[in-house]
Amino acid sequence: MNLQQLEYFKVIAETKNFTTASNILLVTQPALSKAISKLEEELNVPLFEREGRNIKITKYGDVFLKYAESALNDIERGIEKIQDMKKKNDGIISIASTYCIGATIIPFLISNFLNSNMQTKFNFNNESTDEILKDLKYGKIDLGFFDNIKRINDYPEIEVSLVKKEEYVLIVPKNHYLSNKEEVYLKDLKEENFIVYNTRDNEKKISYAELIGYTPKISVEPTEASMLASLVSAGAGISIVVNTPMINTNKISKIRIKDDIGYKKIYMGWNKEAYISKIAEQFKEYVIKNINQW
Repeated sequence: MNLQQLEYFKVIAETKNFTTASNILLVTQPALSKAISKLEEELNVPLFEREGRNIKITKYGDVFLKYAESALNDIERGIEKIQDMKKKNDGIISIASTYCIGATIIPFLISNFLNSNMQTKFNFNNESTDEILKDLKYGKIDLGFFDNIKRINDYPEIEVSLVKKEEYVLIVPKNHYLSNKEEVYLKDLKEENFIVYNTRDNEKKISYAELIGYTPKISVEPTEASMLASLVSAGAGISIVVNTPMINTNKISKIRIKDDIGYKKIYMGWNKEAYISKIAEQFKEYVIKNINQW
């Protein structure tokens, strides 16, 4: 039994004529008769009987018609509800990013996008990479931003684009002896106290020993990336951070690192099999074109 059979049955019951019903439904009369015969076979009762040139509905058909109409009406209401939800959600963009990216790049992207898209609303969360990938898989978010793609092969439905490569810089207090230098070698920092971001994603904890070639002296390990600059400006130590617009050079000095320590890569991901609204698609294209401004 399928919706097409129910629709055919309903129209025949209303018109009491197969020819008229076939014209309304734009289907051949033999195909219409075959569909009703299959429905009667499944129900094991006759739904119509001949009455001269026309037909009339049987007592079984009369009972079944009420339920068929109810089912078709429920389906129609369901379709209308989904369309209504899509219209309401077409102005909402749901995104998630890792904590560090969410504290630096994402605020600039959202703010500038809203300047020319005033009616748009963002739902925005900071999560671990694993949580972001799961939310993309199950359609809970439109776009995700992360810097770890080690497990991306576990999610074949997710498409990923490398949208930004950020360099690392050293930040020191304004009264630090290095504050007036433009660049520095990491080997010259062995006696310094470092402030190291203790990320909540254990898989993404930066190994400073691997990054700078030796085990540094660590004075503070904040769990919020936004605290790094404040601790540095207060004189609690120095730190290696991603070079972003969030660094306030009025309170701290930013120094280029001469060593080749690579880049922090930022990826944007989305579920290529899921529905994405026009405004979310527009934001995705905006990110690809503009993220390197910050």
